Amino acid sequence: MSAYPRPAHPYGASAAGLTSRPNASTSGGEFHVHVGAASAMDLDDEVAGLRGKVKMLKQMSNQIGEEASVRGSLIDALSVDFSSSDAAMKDVRRKVEHAFKQAKSGHLMALMFFALCAFFGMFVFVKFSKVISYLVPRGTGQSVRHH
Repeated sequence: MSAYPRPAHPYGASAAGLTSRPNASTSGGEFHVHVGAASAMDLDDEVAGLRGKVKMLKQMSNQIGEEASVRGSLIDALSVDFSSSDAAMKDVRRKVEHAFKQAKSGHLMALMFFALCAFFGMFVFVKFSKVISYLVPRGTGQSVRHH
């Protein structure tokens, strides 16, 4: 509970309601609005000002529509780019999966076997060439000239 007492009629209301006020009417729902006399020039100025604002709003809405169409075309172009890149990525993924399957099927082992055989053949050739050069006698060091 609050330490402050609540008023019986908050915000300036009275027990009798709005009809107890000095300008309140008791008739069924009639309202009287008093508008001060305005000159015709003031109303024309107001109408001209409102027309100018309406024209400005129309221009803004047209510009918003143009901007929306430009953005829509950009979004369409991006969706085309994304779909083409998606197709390219699927193709790359398919090629990588194919290469992975080939690596599993023994092609890599065949390549390694070939490399080992090639190095072994070179090793044998180098060793055999040293044996041949040992067995073949060297010349006396004099060159023979033909006339």
